[in-house]
Amino acid sequence: MEKKVIFLDVDGTILMEDGTVPESTVTACQQARKNGHLVFLCTGRSKVALYPNIIEIGFDGIIGGAGVFAEINGESLFQKTLTVAQVKELVDVFNKKGIEFMIETNERMYGNPSLKEHYLKIIEEDLKNGEFSDITQHPLQHLIEITSFDEESLYRDDINKICFMEHKEIPYQYIADTFGDKLTVVPTSFAKFGAEGGEISGLGIHKAAGIQAVLEHLGLSKEQTIAIGDGINDLEMLQFCQIGIAMGNAKEELKDVADEVTSRIEDDGVYQSFKKHGLI
Repeated sequence: MEKKVIFLDVDGTILMEDGTVPESTVTACQQARKNGHLVFLCTGRSKVALYPNIIEIGFDGIIGGAGVFAEINGESLFQKTLTVAQVKELVDVFNKKGIEFMIETNERMYGNPSLKEHYLKIIEEDLKNGEFSDITQHPLQHLIEITSFDEESLYRDDINKICFMEHKEIPYQYIADTFGDKLTVVPTSFAKFGAEGGEISGLGIHKAAGIQAVLEHLGLSKEQTIAIGDGINDLEMLQFCQIGIAMGNAKEELKDVADEVTSRIEDDGVYQSFKKHGLI
């Protein structure tokens, strides 16, 4: 069988909301690589947010920040960070409007003190209503552990992207309209940031652009590619790759552009797709 290159989203595709990876997904990824195929993470997460239980599965590379940076076998291929001027403009607007936000670099997350208070309030509510039984399973608790909330200045030159949380009076569309002509603004892929939350990176940055750069570097063709995802930031990826697969739990907008729809994450969706396409 011809070598295939598979690009996998993380949240909602290989990673459950409780922070675990289905055992069938681990098996599928490892067996596909043993069979000579290449398996890449293609995620909105920055490197610091790729926890050990994800990395330990074993991958041939990472496209992170939804196309901001790429690594192949641990070696950096590219990184397209925001400029300090862009960061300053975003931070100043968010602070003025009272919008909670998180800054992502590959080494650390950054936020202001009120963001930590906001996280803790959500965690408390989720534990109270039974959504999570253990604080260590809560995704925001994981974020608190890798985030600095007391930096004097957030005007940095190593920032992959800035994520903003839902604001009760300021809709996502306001942010998209304000910055969309000079930056890439997409809805958040992280449920705890709310339906009106979003992510901002450099103009022209998306997962498909990262995939294209990886393919060119490896001397491989688009015809060899398979992509699997579930969120809005997977649109370009599924449209670009030869076979674009939406998870059963994917957003309807993604299912509409996908070549096919597999099972939900909890029903072994990734494994089923790998099996169907002869990767395992």
